[in-house]
Amino acid sequence: MPPTPVNIDSDDPTNACFEKHWPRFFEQWKTLVRFPSISADPDYQSDCRQCAQWLHDHLGTMGFDSQRIDTVSHPIVLARRPGAADCPSVLFYGHYDVQPVAPESAWETPPFEPALRNGRLYGRGTQDNKGQLFAVIKAIEMLHRQQVPLPPITILLEGDEENGRSVLESQLDEWRDRLKADVLMVSDTDMADADRPALIMGLRGIIHMTVTVSGLLHDLHSGLHGGVAPNPAVGMARLLATLHDADGRIAIENFEKDVIAPNVGEQRLVRERPGFGPDYRRRTGVDPVGGAPGIDPAERLGFHPCIDVNGILSGHTGEGSKTIIPATAMAKITARLAAGQDPETALRRLTAHLRRHTPKGLTVTVADAHVGGPALRVPLQAPAIATARETLRDMFGVEPLGMWEGASIPVLARLAEVSGATPVLVGFGLPADRVHAPNESFRIDGFRDGFRFATRFLTTLAKTQ
Repeated sequence: MPPTPVNIDSDDPTNACFEKHWPRFFEQWKTLVRFPSISADPDYQSDCRQCAQWLHDHLGTMGFDSQRIDTVSHPIVLARRPGAADCPSVLFYGHYDVQPVAPESAWETPPFEPALRNGRLYGRGTQDNKGQLFAVIKAIEMLHRQQVPLPPITILLEGDEENGRSVLESQLDEWRDRLKADVLMVSDTDMADADRPALIMGLRGIIHMTVTVSGLLHDLHSGLHGGVAPNPAVGMARLLATLHDADGRIAIENFEKDVIAPNVGEQRLVRERPGFGPDYRRRTGVDPVGGAPGIDPAERLGFHPCIDVNGILSGHTGEGSKTIIPATAMAKITARLAAGQDPETALRRLTAHLRRHTPKGLTVTVADAHVGGPALRVPLQAPAIATARETLRDMFGVEPLGMWEGASIPVLARLAEVSGATPVLVGFGLPADRVHAPNESFRIDGFRDGFRFATRFLTTLAKTQ
């Protein structure tokens, strides 16, 4: 028997329902996590298909007309069910694919064998996004079983969100009529802290690429050629150093030219965000000093672009000495984009900068360059936002914080445009969940809160005329 979430209010029928069905929810959640649905690795294509099929079958038991749509990459699950007339319709988006697990040696328990420890379920995808999306699905299931009126709901689950090569966007215009909705509901974000919920009012866009510095025919003896042949590893270091000035500002010409600054209301709210004092150093080991100086960290995170080196590989990295000049150096680069930036334009500007700064005597190659999607900005005063704010206030007894996250859900801005829906991004993650890192986990209380929010929010929408 799994432990019951803490702070259960037995007088709340939503909590009582959750407590009654929690053992079944828990076992199904673990089943979903056991699928190693790593979208970035071709070796896991079959596992992604099986995960999509499981979700498709599951939704079919809940009054949904569900389809598993195969693509050139991983399947999309699209499920629809009718609802109460004359109320806002809902499009719920999530993703079933997960990040790679490396380094696997850093996991305390196997990443795809979910393990319960101290009120958390550990495993890859327990939070991002299987745990969060499944809490919403379970809320819809229970409301369906109890024949509680619901709004019309479409569920859209993709299997490529984590790999940067989503095929979903290419389908959006064709599916415009099928995806039309009033509210775009997403549960793939964080709370302000463990006691204060958050409404996410914006996300950054993303582009990414692989950069190679080369020119040598093969590795060279560093004694025979050192000081004569250009060194690709040194060239890569110098090339990457040109991306920012000495103070941390982006040094690419016109890269930030089109950024839309936050308005007065957004500036007021963004500075209320906690987490950038001493607690930031405790959680990360460093102070929040990256990026341009003189700008509040929360504003840098939510309203300014950034460029990051995700990994570098060159030459000998094993035990002992190997005195070579490596033939090549490779780096993975991503840029998070602010509102107003066109991803294709940002990609061209970044690529042109790298080529202009090609190290002397060497060659720069840009490959695997992809646009993930533009930034998302949510209107502060939308009716659906007011409903979500009131729901969270009633649940937690405090005013939810409006937050702009620096992360990306690549397809979301286009999905909001095509569907015509107001995005409502409410999630229950915390930094301690360690998403994208070894030992990812999700609090049982977080799963419960996701269930409670979805139950209350959807039933409120069903009553809205």
